[in-house]
Amino acid sequence: MPWKNTTAYYKIRGMNGRINVIQGGTSAGKTFDTVGMIADLTFDYPGEVFSLCTDTFPNLKRGMMRDLRAFLAEQNWSHLFQENKSDHIFENLANHSIIEFFSTDEAGALGARRSFLFVNEANRISEETFTQLEIRTKRKIWLDFNPVNRFWAHDLLKRPDTEFIKLNYLDNEALDQETIKTLELRKGDGTSNWWRVYGLGEVGSLEGNVYEGWIAEDEIPQNAVLKRYGMDFGFKDPTAIVAVYEDENEELWLKLHLCKSGLTTPAIISECKKLPEGLFVCDNARPEIIAEMKANGLRAIGSDKTPGEKMNGKRYNIDLVQRRKIHYLRCDKELEQEYLTYAWRKKRTGEILDEPEDGNDHIMDAIAYAVRDMNRKPIVYAGIR
Repeated sequence: MPWKNTTAYYKIRGMNGRINVIQGGTSAGKTFDTVGMIADLTFDYPGEVFSLCTDTFPNLKRGMMRDLRAFLAEQNWSHLFQENKSDHIFENLANHSIIEFFSTDEAGALGARRSFLFVNEANRISEETFTQLEIRTKRKIWLDFNPVNRFWAHDLLKRPDTEFIKLNYLDNEALDQETIKTLELRKGDGTSNWWRVYGLGEVGSLEGNVYEGWIAEDEIPQNAVLKRYGMDFGFKDPTAIVAVYEDENEELWLKLHLCKSGLTTPAIISECKKLPEGLFVCDNARPEIIAEMKANGLRAIGSDKTPGEKMNGKRYNIDLVQRRKIHYLRCDKELEQEYLTYAWRKKRTGEILDEPEDGNDHIMDAIAYAVRDMNRKPIVYAGIR
């Protein structure tokens, strides 16, 4: 069986989690090999249901359903399965196990129960949809996706019942040389977002992101100097504090100190006092908290949100951040997640607007407040700054 001779297949077949997350680039074989593995597994589970789904029926028809037919033909197994085209079901005639296909946008699709589940292109469905699917699945779940950005599936990796693998085209030894050549022509210098995502299977930035090109680091260099703390207030939303350092090359280094909901003003002040002395540049929508911070001996000012260079205040702040080379600590996962998913708003037509989406911006706002304040001209009194 040639299809089993790929590294991708053996990696997928070896996963034993309740949830199995398969992150991979294009042509890595992740979908075809998972579909083939499921067809093979049906022989071991008489009478059980294997559900394969994605976001829409056209994607299902062009993807996994086509892959299953191709796999069965390649293995000379087509006569072992009976296809019900109207119900999108393949029945294993030997033991009456069933492979069913459905799209998550179908009415009532999430209500059925099953033994096994495969969610193809999981980044196309919501976390709530996945939750509803999971609670109706008795045994194992596989998810696959191209990692165009970080999303809810990456949070599943914190669970003890989740396994993870990362695949790319080099894991698919069955790939033809022409496809490999076409892929590698897109490599360039190896740093583009396209190559990271589709070539290497690494997490990239969402197309239409506000920021790109930030560099994950292990630690702040010793020559970097603390310049500001950016601070965005919240209660239901998180309160965020980010330290912004600058090195001798005027590159910025970020360290997330706080991202937490439900904090009262005394709790916020307590968190601030744990940090090395510095200037807090705060969300100016909460002047009463800033006043309390000052009364408790902290250096705190409101952020500047006025227009600049013919842009609205928020857009101008973003522009100032975009001009800088940014480093952040790879251990700061909340910061990384916001960075990778902080996107410009889009119209229904797909047109990108010149303003960011609301909601996923608390840490990003805190950073922008600090950078904007660093950019202002110092006030000079009698020759003293």
